Order: sequence, then C-alpha cells, then structure tokens
Amino acid sequence: MTLQTPVRIYESRRAPNPRRVGVFLAEKGVEVERVEVDIMSGAHKTPEYLARAGSHHVPLLELSDGTFLTESIAICRYLEALYPEPHLMGA
Repeated sequence: MTLQTPVRIYESRRAPNPRRVGVFLAEKGVEVERVEVDIMSGAHKTPEYLARAGSHHVPLLELSDGTFLTESIAICRYLEALYPEPHLMGA
C-alpha cells in the first residue's frame, strides 16, 4: 500500500478528538487545509458529510487519492507512518 498525502482535515473546534489530531499535525509540522464542521448545527450528519465519512464522526482526513480516514487514533497512526519524525507514538 502506498501512503497518500493528506489534503484537508474536517474538524470542529468544539470536540476533543479533532483537537487531538490538530495537535498531532502541529507537532509533526504538517500543513493541510482545515475545514470547520459545525457539529452544533448537525453539519456532520448531512448527506454530503456522510457520503465522505460514512459516519458522523469528526475529524475526517481527506487524502490525495480521494479516500477518507475517520477516527482520531487511526488518523494519528496514519500520519505517524507517513511522517515518522518526530516520533509521537514511540520508535
């Protein structure tokens, strides 16, 4: 499997898991487009969002090949594999 570069992150400032991924991106020094998802208005439950994510989970990482990753730990593990330095999940 070839790892794809991240293009954008769908996140919400009101939820802890997107903040966790945001901190991980910052510590890795990775810059991606950030798209704010208004979870208070239910934007994460719209047909458009669900078509991307397959669920209502936030954050959602979009990759350069058009695939999407959800779940903050899965996103962080993917980023760790793609950008191994600095080690944030152990060597």
